[in-house]
Parts: sequence; structure tokens; C-alpha cells
Amino acid sequence: RPEEKILPFGKMPEGYIHGVPQYFATSMPTRGGAIPLLVKSHENRPTKIEGNPDHPDSNGATDTFAQAAILGLYDPDRAQRYTQAGTYGGETVPKAKAMDALADFARQMATNRGAKVAFVMEASGSPSRQRLINLLQLTKLQDAKWAVYEPVDLSANRRVTGSAPYYKLDAAKVILSLDCDFAGSEADTHRLIRGYAKGRRTEKSTDAMNRLYAVEGLMTLTGMNADHRLRIAGSQVIAVAAAIAAQVAPALAGLAGKFPLPANVKPEWITECAKDLVAHQGTALVVAGYRQPRAVHFIAHAINAALGANGKTVQFRETADLNEGALTQLAEDLNGGKVDTLVVLGGNPAFTAPADLNWVATQRKAKTVVRLGYYEDESFAGTDLHLPAAHYLESWGDVRTSDGTTVIVQPLIQPLFNGVSELEVLARVGGLTESDAHNIVRETVGGGDEAWKKSLHDGYVTGSALKPVNVSVDIPTLVRAAASVAVEAPTKDKLELVFSRDYSVDDGRWANNSWLVEMPNPITKMVWDNAVLISRKTAE
Repeated sequence: RPEEKILPFGKMPEGYIHGVPQYFATSMPTRGGAIPLLVKSHENRPTKIEGNPDHPDSNGATDTFAQAAILGLYDPDRAQRYTQAGTYGGETVPKAKAMDALADFARQMATNRGAKVAFVMEASGSPSRQRLINLLQLTKLQDAKWAVYEPVDLSANRRVTGSAPYYKLDAAKVILSLDCDFAGSEADTHRLIRGYAKGRRTEKSTDAMNRLYAVEGLMTLTGMNADHRLRIAGSQVIAVAAAIAAQVAPALAGLAGKFPLPANVKPEWITECAKDLVAHQGTALVVAGYRQPRAVHFIAHAINAALGANGKTVQFRETADLNEGALTQLAEDLNGGKVDTLVVLGGNPAFTAPADLNWVATQRKAKTVVRLGYYEDESFAGTDLHLPAAHYLESWGDVRTSDGTTVIVQPLIQPLFNGVSELEVLARVGGLTESDAHNIVRETVGGGDEAWKKSLHDGYVTGSALKPVNVSVDIPTLVRAAASVAVEAPTKDKLELVFSRDYSVDDGRWANNSWLVEMPNPITKMVWDNAVLISRKTAE
């Protein structure tokens, strides 16, 4: 063991007792959202992550990835050095020199209003990040290009109305899941599974439980918990959705003829499910999964509108929409010589970008590539300046949860490897006066010192939740949009292949987390293996 000196405090910190753990509120950023957390700290070292029970929405819930995230903080394979230009892997430079290089880039980019400058970022619900981007677009980088890319998009629903749906499963008496694994692999699982469980809980003999109908191709955690499960090819979920829609509302009847039911689906299943939904007007809910095309989301949205679910079991909140197709457009700009400086903030596009974009070669079409990365991975090799990213337990930030509440990302420990956060890099590369992440977040949150202290203590900003917005539903338009989709059923000579978000490693971003890699798959109980799953009948 390394020798450690035990020294007394010159001034004892308030409330500190040696050997007794302390707890701090923070939050874990996710794709466009966050999970509010309460983290245990021993001697100023984070050791255990749990949900924040005081948050008005999550009520102390977490998911698998939040529990395992503590290992990511102490991961010895993290990027631990600043590198600059030259050969593969670059030359290690001091942090001060890397920051000077960012300042040089900022001055160069500001001279031409950010022309031929492009940014690639992961999805984020950070008000501070959005504020900085808006500021740069108005002042120094008016002509810069901005692209948000996620290899697995869990928020396809938001592109139906332009507003983000907020599902209230605890208020739903009947739930229809259209290939939506809300208990396992969808966005906001930590909140949705708690809401669903609340609707199942009975305290008196007269209490009624909610009912769950699941239509899916893969066996999922949601399907395993369903009262009625319909197994069907993923591409045929739209046919079931259309058949149910036709029986729910006359305005949706035209969809059934467009998408005939597969032969193995009993009409009685469709009829009983539709009757149950109609019998629970205002307390029914239809949810569509991220694997399903937009047409299925159109149908789900139309059914919810017809059932009076909008504003009751599903609400809508304004959100900054993902720029769909932005990476493809950026690749065209890079190949066309329209980008000289490329700034990659997080993610690993060299590994996750669509293969036809050939991102490794495409990225190098830029004269200068700056990247903030957590690992020295596939995207590391093609960079001119690489900055190690700080873990969220090491950095200041803010995020909005799915109900619109602003939560604070509060560090519990100094950056172990001297890394920097996305907010710091964005501010420095934009040449902004304020580049300290704490001050940036403090300015975004606003309020006095006492309000700020309360927000840090509680982990969220009181009263910051966004108000639900009224979404007008044009059912004929939704029907026309859904009916324009062509669907081809799989056959024994033309199989259907489904790629799904993994319960352990997600889209691969958690592949270096040993807890998750060694966690048995909750469905198959397999560990380590990445198997192709087929039915017995297909195998024969």
C-alpha cells in the first residue's frame, strides 16, 4: 500500500466526523435527460450511488447504468493525458499548453465568424450548454455548424409533435406497449418502471391493478411482466397498431386496410385490447418503442388523442429537438471541403457513426480536429488536439430531467486525471470570458446565494419544472403520414434482423465497465456472449 500521512484539519469542516460517510446530491446526465442522485462519499471519495429521494419526479429511482457508473470514475483505462498533433496517439503536452491551443483556435475561429467550423456533440438536456451555444451563435460563431448525434436514439417520439412526451404510467389503468420496453431499455426507465409498479400495487382487496398489453418481437422485461403479450415480427407491429386504432376511433379506421394483420394474430386479441382501451377513456395509454419507425409513433399518438390520454396519462413539454440527419450533412460538408476545424465533444463517432459515412477518413478531411473524449479510443487516433473528459462526479453542470426540472451536476471529487468538462471546452473554444464550469452553471441557474445553496443541497432547482404544453392533434394528417409507409413481412426466405440496445453495455459505451459486462442478461441469463437470438421454429 502507498504510505499515507494522517494529518489533522487546521479547521474542522462543518458536520464532518472522521469515518462517517457524507452524502451529496448530484445527477447523472443521460441522452437528453438526467437521473437525480444521492452519492455516498467516504473521506472525500465517492463510493456508492443511489437515487435522490427528494427529487419531485424520480423519488429515489435509478437504473443499472447509474449504479455501475461509479466504476467509470475509477476506470484506469480513462484518457489521462493531453495530446497534440503529429504521429498516431499524438505528443503528450501539459494541460496549460492544451488550453493555450484552445485559445488560439478560438481567436482564429472568431476572425471569420466561425465559418468552416463544425461541432459534433452528444444529446444533452443541459440549460447551460444550450445557453452557451445560443450565445456563440449570436456573437462569435454565427456561421458555425452544430450537429447532435446519438447512435441509438431513444427519443424518436419527440419528432412526432416537436414536443417531448412525458408518460405518467402511475396514472394509467390500461397500457398498450408497441415494442416499447419501458421496464428495461427505453429512455427514463428508472422513472417509468416505478410508475408502472405503483399502478400494480394493491393495499386493499378492493384496489384494482393496471393492465399491460405488450406487442413485441423480442422477449423483453416489459413483455415478461405483461398481462397479455402478443409475439410478432418487429416490422408487423404497425399492423397490430393499425388494427387496434381502427377499433378505437372511426377516424383511424382507414389504417387497418393499409396494414393487414399477419395470419398468426387472432382478431380476438385485437378486439379485447381495443375494448379495454376504450373502456378506460382518459386513463389509457399507448407507448411506442424507439425501435419502431415514426409511423408507429404517429398511430400511438393518434390513439392517445382519441382516448383522451393527452394531458392525463401523457403530457408534452417543450424541448430542443435533435437535429436528425445532421451527421450525414456534416459528412457531406467535410468531404466537400467546407469544414476546416472540427470539434468533437464526447462520444466516439469513429466507432458509432454509420459505416457508409466512413467517418475515420471523413473526419480527417478537416485541417484541425479537436476532441474531448473519455477514452483514447477509435476517435482518438485522428485528432490534432485530444482532451481527457472529466467524469460527471468530477465536474460541474446542469441538466433538465424529463419533467423539465433543472438538476445540478455537483462534483464530489477533484478530477482524478486533470480532465475537463464539456462546458469548459465549449466556453474556451468559443473564446468566452467565463470558462469556469461552476460559474457558468451558477449564472444559468440564477437566484441569490441562499437559493443556490438550497439547490446544491437538494440536488434540483425548486419550481423549475417546465409547464406542460397543449399539443394540437391533426388525426387525418397523422393517418396519412402513417399510411404512406411501405411494410414488408418477413418470410422463411427473407428473415428480419433486429438490433437492440443492450441491457448491459447499451450501444457499446459501457463496454469497459466490468460490473455491467459481467451482469447476466435479465432475459437469457447469458454473460459476456453477444448471441444472435432466433426462435426454435426459425432455427428448425
